Amino acid sequence: MGMFDTIYFEKPYICPSCNGKIDSVQVKEFENFLENYHIGDCVGHAEDIRIIKDELFCDKCKFTGQNVYIVVDRGILIGTSLNIEGARKLLESMNFEKLTLWYHDLYKRYINERIEKNMYVRFLKDLKEWYGEKLYEDPPTGLLALHFWNLNDLKGAKDPVESIERFLSYRKMIEALDELRNEGYDVLDIYYPEEMSPGEESWSVDVYNDEINERCDLNWTWTIINKMELEKEEEKEDEMEEWNIVVDEPFSEAVVVEAIRKWLEGRRYEFGVRMIDMDKARGSGLIKKLRDEITQQTSTR
Repeated sequence: MGMFDTIYFEKPYICPSCNGKIDSVQVKEFENFLENYHIGDCVGHAEDIRIIKDELFCDKCKFTGQNVYIVVDRGILIGTSLNIEGARKLLESMNFEKLTLWYHDLYKRYINERIEKNMYVRFLKDLKEWYGEKLYEDPPTGLLALHFWNLNDLKGAKDPVESIERFLSYRKMIEALDELRNEGYDVLDIYYPEEMSPGEESWSVDVYNDEINERCDLNWTWTIINKMELEKEEEKEDEMEEWNIVVDEPFSEAVVVEAIRKWLEGRRYEFGVRMIDMDKARGSGLIKKLRDEITQQTSTR
């Protein structure tokens, strides 16, 4: 069995037998990197201009007998069609202006992927030095600490696995925020499950945003904690995960909203932040798990 690349359709096709949705097809026509490709992706060399014929595969019905035609122009996946005439029209509709715009998008993606790759390389180097030289036994401070790009993922972690989990969770959060920005979100709705009283001086709350939690498979999104509570728990601010936010003020919902807004602003996001009641949220993370357990217990009685 060879390695297949997966082509995702712009819109799902319908299985002619069961009417189920088919959102992709696997092919061996490209470099066989086990890659996932979407419309606008580069799948070949600049001289690659062709129409590829394949068969739609339904998870339920298996082979459908329905052909799909995949159109590539100048190495870019420009679309798919269920018939050869539609595929030819796609190919004929391409012009220099369209290709130029798509190449701009590809170049932007290439730069972002280079940045992402460098982040992972720096993290692995930090991880190797931190644990390889046992720096966790006497963590560096001052200018020596600035040598590490990922100090928050290293300090406070009990072992390399926890450092990796911290790094990956934060990267997933950033990717989710990028997606939300690209999808046009202006405001992030947040809520918290704890019973809190305004003016509490020693406090912390776990704050939820359903969109981020679901995209990242998180139990909650941020933890807001004030310094009095931090001292009581004998924790150090510089050893906490990136999604922990430390504040000075007594508790209020306004303080929570502003803390998250500043956290986002510090990472160059311009989202508004809005507090909503928990019963108006669809629920995610631990809240969803708890609701599902209650529903299951109720249904079995």
